Amino acid sequence: MMWSALTGPCVALVLLFFGLTSCTPSGPASTTCATLEQSRFFGVFSSTTTLPSTPCSWTLQNPDPRRYTVYMKITKPTDSCVPRQIRTFQFDSFIETSRTYLGMDSFDEVVRLCDGSTTVTYLESSKQFLQIRKVAPRNGLEIVEGESDVSDFKAEFLVVGKRNPSMPACQMLCQWLEKCLSSSTHDYPCGIMNTPCQCWEAPKRKPGSCYRGGVYVEKCLPSTGTEGWTGWSRWAVCSQECGGGVQVRSRTCQPDNSVCEGTVEEGRACNPQPCIGKERNRSQGLRAIVGLRRDGADDSNHGVVATQTDTKTDEWSSWSSCSVTCGEGWQSRTRVCATSSFTTQCTGPLRENRPCNNTVVCPVDGAWDEWTPWSLCSSTCGRGYRDRTRTCKLPQNGGEPCRGPPRQTKFCNIAVCPVDGYWNEWSAWSACSTTCSNGTMQRTRECNGPSYGGSECHGSWKESSNCFLKDCPVDGRWHAWSSWGSCSKTCGGGVQQRQRVCEGPFFGGEPCPGDKGEQRRCNEKRCPEPHEICPEENTGDIVWKRTPAGDMAAIACPSDAAGLILRRCSLDAVGLASWESPTHIKCVSANYGNIQMLSRDYISKAQMGQSVDGVAEVISRLRFSSDEGAKYSGDLMAIMEVLKNTTELWIWYHLTSLPRFNDLQNYVQTISNLLKEEHRDKWEEAQLMGVSIKEFLRLVEDVVNMIGMQMRGFLDIYEVTENFVMSIHKRPSTTNSNFTFPVKGWRGMLDWVRNSEEKISVSHGNDAFVTGIVLYRNLASILSFQSNTTLLNSKVVTVIVNPTTTLLPSPVEIEFPHLQNGTMNETCLSWDESETSSLLGSWSARSCRSVPVHSFRTKCVCDSPSTFAILARINFDSIMDKALLPSVTLIVGCGVSSLTLLLLIIIYVSVWKYIRSERSVILINFCLSIICSNALILVGQTQARNKVVCTLVAAFLHFFFLSSFCWVLTEAWQSYMAVTGRLRNRIIRKRFLCLGWGLPALVVAVSVGFTKAKGYGTVNYCWLSLEGGLLYSFVGPAAAVVLGITVELLCGFTSPGTHLDVCCPGHHRPPLCPFPDPLCCV
Repeated sequence: MMWSALTGPCVALVLLFFGLTSCTPSGPASTTCATLEQSRFFGVFSSTTTLPSTPCSWTLQNPDPRRYTVYMKITKPTDSCVPRQIRTFQFDSFIETSRTYLGMDSFDEVVRLCDGSTTVTYLESSKQFLQIRKVAPRNGLEIVEGESDVSDFKAEFLVVGKRNPSMPACQMLCQWLEKCLSSSTHDYPCGIMNTPCQCWEAPKRKPGSCYRGGVYVEKCLPSTGTEGWTGWSRWAVCSQECGGGVQVRSRTCQPDNSVCEGTVEEGRACNPQPCIGKERNRSQGLRAIVGLRRDGADDSNHGVVATQTDTKTDEWSSWSSCSVTCGEGWQSRTRVCATSSFTTQCTGPLRENRPCNNTVVCPVDGAWDEWTPWSLCSSTCGRGYRDRTRTCKLPQNGGEPCRGPPRQTKFCNIAVCPVDGYWNEWSAWSACSTTCSNGTMQRTRECNGPSYGGSECHGSWKESSNCFLKDCPVDGRWHAWSSWGSCSKTCGGGVQQRQRVCEGPFFGGEPCPGDKGEQRRCNEKRCPEPHEICPEENTGDIVWKRTPAGDMAAIACPSDAAGLILRRCSLDAVGLASWESPTHIKCVSANYGNIQMLSRDYISKAQMGQSVDGVAEVISRLRFSSDEGAKYSGDLMAIMEVLKNTTELWIWYHLTSLPRFNDLQNYVQTISNLLKEEHRDKWEEAQLMGVSIKEFLRLVEDVVNMIGMQMRGFLDIYEVTENFVMSIHKRPSTTNSNFTFPVKGWRGMLDWVRNSEEKISVSHGNDAFVTGIVLYRNLASILSFQSNTTLLNSKVVTVIVNPTTTLLPSPVEIEFPHLQNGTMNETCLSWDESETSSLLGSWSARSCRSVPVHSFRTKCVCDSPSTFAILARINFDSIMDKALLPSVTLIVGCGVSSLTLLLLIIIYVSVWKYIRSERSVILINFCLSIICSNALILVGQTQARNKVVCTLVAAFLHFFFLSSFCWVLTEAWQSYMAVTGRLRNRIIRKRFLCLGWGLPALVVAVSVGFTKAKGYGTVNYCWLSLEGGLLYSFVGPAAAVVLGITVELLCGFTSPGTHLDVCCPGHHRPPLCPFPDPLCCV
């Protein structure tokens, strides 16, 4: 074998290719002295460098126990060693939490490091890890690094593949196996049990055997021929092309070790024609075969080559010496065929053999018989041994004796015995966990095993013990706060208090920080004024008690329902408390209440793991009850709760199959019943009380996902009801599909679906396998915005994709027909529950874009699945042109009033020199303010959409309306002064003008300045907005004017002065006035 020559290069190549990796092994003996060999197939190490201290470990990791086997050669210490200081074992893995080795086997019985009967030991490992561990000797003295170690040994390891092992590895392993078996005894078997290499020796030749084609054959059949000779071979090519040459042929003697007498090779003349114009080649000579015997033949006797000469001879050589010195052999003789330019005499035998017999007796060496088969394993489980023997045939006539052992023994492991786990020794106690007071100490131990079905180690791998060093100072600690006490006031701001108790301190600790009492303000809301409390109200048999604004009053529901009727007390635009409409959101009819309680009982049983039978009855009763309608808005909430509970029960108990067809039909029809037109007011009532429609959308999404997950592949479900249509498709995730919705030719199609013009296209990507599409007939009306300028101008569509994804590979395309024409600014919306600050509520326009098709259709392209609709702005210019014109009644009323007042002014002006007075001036100004107000009212009706003009109209209306009130106040003031006789100069007229025109201008200026003109004009009318309190800037001054007029009139009538000459100061009666003085003012 060539291993000695290949060892150096192969080891260097293996080390260069795989390298060395060291890290913390599984289950090390020490965290500081541990080596893990990985990705190495050959290596050599010494215990002096690898295991320098105690405890310490060296671990070799098998790359793959299914493909590789680890072999190790250990050279034992030359000096005496400490028993059981070096432990060798293999294991599958190490569990850190329980300190347990899995599948652990000890190799101490195989290695026997301190056994001096052999110098080298071998072992074979087939598990994940092979570990050599150095532990403290039994006397407890640790060998410190740097001291002399009497257990020094060297080790080599070899990792060999179980299939197609490499040739260098097999050469080394075969050497190890040969030495291991040769040194094995019954008491010390070989540790190598099996090898993937074919380690065999060339069989010695037996009588009658031979090699044919490189293959050893034990029994060779003799070839047919004369006297044991084989047939002659073909004549060889002539040695010359012309001038006479030689052809030869030969034969062999069979069998190879036999002796044949006769001619071995013979020749004949060829090509005798003379050479013309060609130079005759020199003869290559002929070989003469002296012997054909395979073993012991000398290469110098194989033939004789004769060079060309001019002389010729055909004399035979003398017979050679006998081929053997003892026993029967053979002799040979040859002759040379010499040719010349004129003649060739080479016809006849060229080589001959004859037998010879030596009378000397040959010595016969001792020869081993074949090995007997390996014996059965000595143990039925666990580590046993097996052996084989061979018999030596004794030498004769002074031959050599047999070499090698007559018996070989190796370990075997036919079946693995169950090994119970056993604990190693406890480690030393750790330090106390605390420096004062009670603490704990811990110690650990490791479990070896269990293996192959053995029982676990009994007991704990960790043990704790109490320890106490000294008392620790304990700081004071507060107990939990008590609950807050009652508020000292019910409104207007009160005080609440709570207390806590300090425990401690002890042993010099710190006291409790902070106060033991705490108080806070409560009931900060101001106490309602009398006008901010809704009065007691009787409506039939129901009595609503006094309730402050902002609170909710509650009474019991009617006898056919359970729960409470709620009614809120709120403030109106002028700050007066008023009752809102009662809401029945908490009222549930008896039949729905029974079904609701039954579904809750089923949910409770399912959560406790009990079986539930009767879900079909629940959904059937719910369907028939909902067919009859819902009386209260609370009934709708109860139906949704039962549907939600039913969905959860189906998910728990029908994970592998769909619900029954009838149950599914009842479920879908119940959802449709929720959307009946007769329930619209109940939905509006529920939404006003804070109930979001998102619960309904989530319910539909859950049932689509539940049905889709339990459907088989390539299955479609199509459900059509009076209020929505639902389509569910399931495809394998590896296919791509496109779905168009709705399908118009489905059997049982209703007219509203058949006539619907929505077009929905969803692409099924590689990541999704369930696609659901729902088209609602009238959900848009339930979801209508509380706005005068926008509306949902399409039906609502829900697209569901499972698994849920935030971004689809291909966008969803939905083409919506408009529900109303004449709108503008169509915006595609998607339902997004994460939107909380948007003006649109839970609707968002971020993930969709609008693609106008024409004035009556809009296409929405959206990137994620959701619920979609179109939001549009009302085009008042196109749909309210006629509505913007003032009504006939308004035009006639304002026109007649203005014409009458204008006529009055004309009359006054025409007779001014006769009726000139302060009161006439006041009357003309009053008429002018009324005429201007009428004109602004007519203009404001046509300019409600023009924000700037509408704001100006509202501001001037505010001014002229206030001016009208102020001129009435001025007239009352003038009358009072005339009655009391204080109207004596013209300075009074300037005061009248300031009061009639100046005061309204001041109020309007202050209002515009404070509000920055916000609230002047709305989208529906050009007047003060009812929101924000701006209306009080008109109501307040008007009320003050009315109060002032009343006071002046009362003061005037009670004045003791004269009542004459009110119209005509200075007792001057106009000549055209035929009436007495008191009637001059008429």
